[in-house]
Amino acid sequence: MAVVSFAAVGCEPAPPPITIAPLDAPFAVMLATSQSGHWRAAGVDPVEVWVCHVPLDSTARIYGGLQLRRSFTPTELATAISARVSAYFTAISHGRYRPQFIAGGEFTMQRADLPQACADHAIAAAAASTRAVLLVADAEHGADQPGGIGSAGVPCLGSGPCAVSQSKRWAYVGAADFSPTWKDQPPMDLVEHELGHTLGWVHSGTPPTTHVGGDYDSALDVMSNSAAPRDIDPARRDGPDTLAIDRVECGWLTSSDVVVADAKHGATATLSASTSDSGTRLMVLPVDGSSFLTVELLTSTGFNDHLPVDGVAVHMVSVAAGQLEHVTPMFAKPPYTDLAQVGASRHWQKWKVSVAAGWKVTATPVGA
Repeated sequence: MAVVSFAAVGCEPAPPPITIAPLDAPFAVMLATSQSGHWRAAGVDPVEVWVCHVPLDSTARIYGGLQLRRSFTPTELATAISARVSAYFTAISHGRYRPQFIAGGEFTMQRADLPQACADHAIAAAAASTRAVLLVADAEHGADQPGGIGSAGVPCLGSGPCAVSQSKRWAYVGAADFSPTWKDQPPMDLVEHELGHTLGWVHSGTPPTTHVGGDYDSALDVMSNSAAPRDIDPARRDGPDTLAIDRVECGWLTSSDVVVADAKHGATATLSASTSDSGTRLMVLPVDGSSFLTVELLTSTGFNDHLPVDGVAVHMVSVAAGQLEHVTPMFAKPPYTDLAQVGASRHWQKWKVSVAAGWKVTATPVGA
């Protein structure tokens, strides 16, 4: 299919790529792989909102045999989602990414259909200017089932951007967050989480062996327990902010924002909050041929004001075929908010990480 130009909707060019040597390092390979997908998170992103009507006799396990059906239209959903989710992504990207939610259509599923059937229909029927689809079922999910699904799709045939008919980007949620009990303030943290998947973000805080729909235990970012702020304050409706590695994945960080430690000599850097728009937001510590540690400063502000204190977060990131595979907090136990404080010195993998005043972090190879 032809590649569609989106110049008319204000697509912004991606920032300069980060260049790191040697090229066989997993972080560098991830950078090279992710650059082709930067278009997904640049400028205006037209997203069609569709309703998936689930039959009462559905045999799909995800719906758990539940009989309640909600009543809403694509227009109503697009309006509700736009009011909060557009502002959320605009804020965390510092204006680099602005999803635009547009009323799509409705699809009546067959009794054995899974959400993929609704996604396939919406993708095929979407307008040529649409880059992704967001589906909302009129049925809730079984208690043992995941709340939603998201996919970054496949690469564009050209350099991108391209229409959803080519990229196959889609996100899906059940009806629970659109219950009338929420009145005119439905929570959007799950929608924000699933849309994160359409940008290429993977889960964090979930052990590699955890099954789909398993526990997402980390309170540190939207790609784990997206309801973490609401767990602290029931009035909250947005998820936490995202991690620096996801900003790299989207092209929101450039080479001046990242310090990659030398495997023999280490590195020292004064960190700015990973949610800020300037300064060193990320330190990368090589571990082996398929993984590295990320070190960043999280502050209890903005979408992260549910965190008990500011501090330095460390995650183990694994890469497979140049793509992010797992992001795991390197702390004792959930919700992993025991962040490293000024004066702390901890060992993770092959590294000793020390935190000094002003969030000056020194990473030293163990034994150096």
